[in-house]
Amino acid sequence: MQDAATVKGTQGDTWKHLIRAVGGVTAITKVYGPGVAVTRTGAGAYLLTWAENPGTYLGQTYSLSATTVADLAGHTVTFGAYSTTAFTLAFTMTNASDAAHDLAALEWVTVEVSFAQTGATL
Repeated sequence: MQDAATVKGTQGDTWKHLIRAVGGVTAITKVYGPGVAVTRTGAGAYLLTWAENPGTYLGQTYSLSATTVADLAGHTVTFGAYSTTAFTLAFTMTNASDAAHDLAALEWVTVEVSFAQTGATL
């Protein structure tokens, strides 16, 4: 049986950073994600900042959850380009009408960002 923490795939030497945050009144609070800060930069706009270089950026996925699921129906998260100098990844959240949406209390975003180890062959 494989170890539950082992991740196999086509890209070797991949590190997955799992970050979860909850909304509030014009704020966001990180629930978990060691070595990553989560900040609100504007209406529906957020920034992930790594304390140090996490490696070569490969991509990301996200999920949304809420105590009242219907509150997030039709919402989308869109990511900007990863900054290799500032170690940041910006993202915005919009509602079903494509208007900026701040995460409210009891609404969560979970982001998984993948990096190749520095020096790994891509």
